[in-house]
Amino acid sequence: MSPKATTGQNHTPQIRQLRLQETIYPFGVGAIVDIKSESFIGMDTATWNEKTCEPLSCPPLERALGVLQLRRPPTAGEFSRNPSFALPYRRFPKWRFCQDCTLMSDRVHHKNGASTNNCSRCSGPMVPMRFIAVCKAGGHVQDVDWRRWSHFQSSNDEQHQCRDFGHLELRTTPGAGEGLRSLRVICRSCDSSRNLGSLGRETSLAEEGYKCWGLQPWEPQDTTKECTSELRVVQRGSTSVYQAETASAIDIPEVESATQALRNSVLQNDMFKGVFGQQQGPLFDLAIPLIATQTGAPEHMVRRLLTTDPASDTSHLQSNLHSGEWAAFDRVLAGDADVTNPDFDVQPSDYPREPGVLPALAGLVSDVGLVRRLREVRALRGFRRYEQEDFTRVDLGSIDGLKWYPAIEQFGEGIFLRFNEEALRTWEADPSVQRRTRHWIDRGAKLANRRVVISDLHPRYVLLHTLAHLLMRRLEFQSGYSASSLSERIYASNDGPDPQGGLLIYTSSGDAQGTLGGLVRLGEARYFSRLLLGAVEDADRCSNNPVCAESRGQGMNSLNLAACHACSLTSETSCERNNIYLDRKLLVGDESVPGFFRTVLMDARANIGG
Repeated sequence: MSPKATTGQNHTPQIRQLRLQETIYPFGVGAIVDIKSESFIGMDTATWNEKTCEPLSCPPLERALGVLQLRRPPTAGEFSRNPSFALPYRRFPKWRFCQDCTLMSDRVHHKNGASTNNCSRCSGPMVPMRFIAVCKAGGHVQDVDWRRWSHFQSSNDEQHQCRDFGHLELRTTPGAGEGLRSLRVICRSCDSSRNLGSLGRETSLAEEGYKCWGLQPWEPQDTTKECTSELRVVQRGSTSVYQAETASAIDIPEVESATQALRNSVLQNDMFKGVFGQQQGPLFDLAIPLIATQTGAPEHMVRRLLTTDPASDTSHLQSNLHSGEWAAFDRVLAGDADVTNPDFDVQPSDYPREPGVLPALAGLVSDVGLVRRLREVRALRGFRRYEQEDFTRVDLGSIDGLKWYPAIEQFGEGIFLRFNEEALRTWEADPSVQRRTRHWIDRGAKLANRRVVISDLHPRYVLLHTLAHLLMRRLEFQSGYSASSLSERIYASNDGPDPQGGLLIYTSSGDAQGTLGGLVRLGEARYFSRLLLGAVEDADRCSNNPVCAESRGQGMNSLNLAACHACSLTSETSCERNNIYLDRKLLVGDESVPGFFRTVLMDARANIGG
């Protein structure tokens, strides 16, 4: 079974096929998908047939997102033609040009009641225009008005007054090179023409007075919406056009972490309820220590909950989900068999009890869990475009409010690592480690885009995140899975009664039978200790050294230090932070900062030398 996409418009719908996972990411609501040289955009969930979307249960994720249900996108058999079981997609951009006769058109040619991608003049294949207009901060997208754009630099009254727009053509100018200036939009009715060179400037549309309609391409243009944000011209396939806002959780037995219990006690406190929603001031400053005393919660937690709507606390959504997962893993490794179930099968590894494991390594990585089966549920909440801060909901923010999110489930396997908490605390308390961590805190304070900033960053997060990347690069060659099919979950927090210090590397697929076991077996001591030592050794070497090791900021927004494509970066689909917050020097150290695994590296090399 696989999801279908209906791509017709006002006529018999055309059915095209997508994989189930693709309907959540990367081709979910608001995303542009190319299918057989045609381009379409996913429509919001209000246009879906809810009756064909089966409920999908994952209580931890449902509670964290604040919705009543999660629902699976509709699926249909391979030869099904029933549009009721299909997801609606709309052709976008509407403007296309013919590869044979160069005619430009925003109209769809129909034959026998069905839309075709053929030219109405010569029946040649039509190709979507490369450029579209994106709202800078409002999350909207629209076609470039090629009629107006092509006549903007008209030289006479006849061209200014031309309204015969059915004869636009996209032609290549001989001898003009291979850049955008070699492409020219020509109006055969009035001989007005303009090359695409100006589109190289992203502000060109705003400079010429184009306004955002405040709509998505599938919304009727007679809908009245206001948007004062400027338009930007971008290429249709640019990554800035669509960034999915997803949330995922591992379906675990109902285990409430101590941190979550503390948070709930704050939310239920009578004084908290009385102060919440009021202006900050002396009353806030007086109430915070009193609430903290009554509940036992730290004051910074109380302050954050008072100043943030708990229902829309997106910045801490991931950490709230992780706290429950951490509690489940922690109890399994402590020998609590009641935590496991058929979809959460975790067993302690024989590491580090097996002979041959370096004592220094066993003192830092205290436990390894063999995750023989897990169920991951991933929900699509919405999307962002360009520099949009708040995401656009999958239902476009309907008046009734969203009662469900589209979601998929995947089954797989993994390896869980739990680190020695005392060793982590001792290491991250070192002043030189704290000074190096200031790089991310200072950089984050200067960023306009606050979405990428970890507000309560601890050194352990960068350490564990970097190690996860190095392990994934190693596991790619040992497990039989490609790097892009491996994923990470970082558990890093030293706040509250249950500090977290661990990581999970896993792979999953949409098949209910799960994966093949090539990853989980590597968690056994005879394989894992060598893999971990190899990852630490990789942290000490990079083909881009000394440039990489001495970097003062690289990667997106300079949010990496000693980390580049030659050593630490991995597939962006594998990373929970888009390949930022990485620094391999925190693993191995140098004269300026102690590495967490420095003694392990020295002992391993001494054993080889001996």
